[in-house]
Amino acid sequence: MSGMDQPIVIANCNFHVGHERSVRVAEERGFFKEEGLDRYVYQSGGIVPGPWEHETIGAMMWERGIDIATAVDARAAIVQHAKGEDIYIVGGWRTQLETKLVGAKGITKPEQLKGVKGAGSGSKDSLGLFGLSWALHKHGVDPERDIEWVRAPSDRYASNPHVGDILRNGEVQVLSIGGHDDAVEELVNEGYPVVLDTEAFYKPYYKGLKNWPPGKVIVATKQTIEQRGRELRAFLRANVRAYWFVQDRRNHEWMFGLESRMRQNTYNEFERNVRMLRSDKPRPERTGVRAFGMMPMDGLVPRGATADIIADLAEYKEIDRVVDVDDVLKDAAAIDAIEELLSSGRVDREAVEKWRAINS
Repeated sequence: MSGMDQPIVIANCNFHVGHERSVRVAEERGFFKEEGLDRYVYQSGGIVPGPWEHETIGAMMWERGIDIATAVDARAAIVQHAKGEDIYIVGGWRTQLETKLVGAKGITKPEQLKGVKGAGSGSKDSLGLFGLSWALHKHGVDPERDIEWVRAPSDRYASNPHVGDILRNGEVQVLSIGGHDDAVEELVNEGYPVVLDTEAFYKPYYKGLKNWPPGKVIVATKQTIEQRGRELRAFLRANVRAYWFVQDRRNHEWMFGLESRMRQNTYNEFERNVRMLRSDKPRPERTGVRAFGMMPMDGLVPRGATADIIADLAEYKEIDRVVDVDDVLKDAAAIDAIEELLSSGRVDREAVEKWRAINS
């Protein structure tokens, strides 16, 4: 953690450009300044390789004086906290992706995935792959030991229309793709089966997206929570305002330009050659639980879903004890943040209630 006399230090945990969007919006649109966060340092580009988050994120935060880390894998945050690291979940970042596993012809059920080679539509440590853990465990498959995951090339990324080619040409036998990507429908029409649909898997457990397992979260140190609460709340307020800006279709062209600049400025060649927004024209408007995207629009983390992740981690020995939800999830600041935004009208109450109704 940084010194109390220093600016608060915020860092993006992973290297993905897309995960910097809300912070960049909060900076460029003046939300940080308006919410009173005038002394801060933001570190982009990632602080630890994704596969090592479970082992080193706490140590990296301590060594680099990081007070708040964004885009941290929820499971990694819980594992690190259970190991005694100074990490607490303080807010929501991304809900778990509704990933579909599409298999080679002849592979029709998860139990057949043992010993195959697979790829995510992005990096090996992507949110979609991490989110498969619970579902695959329930089918007797260890996602880390039973499947050899490789990194998909940038021209086969989820937003690229040729993402399915890595499966078609036999490079892999299973491909993880976002459930609502057009590539899934194309592959199914060609005879490639959906081996596992995580949205269908989760439905018996969760009624709506708001109650789905958190995919990535915002974490902070104990000192930040207890002694820098004003700055933490200011950051969370600005970040939630940015969520709404990012997801507003009226801002699509501006967001396309922002992503273009961010892609150009990154030093990671993979990230320079992929896109989240394919065009400066927005896609047709979505309805239902995907209408607002995958950001938690009230900035909160569902307690019940977090408890389920903890239980899964304990059952499969990734942690040696069941951690109490109230011990790892310190969301008072996030609750205060959304309530203040709603009370002041800086975030529209009717819109939030609509989002909550759709996703509950």
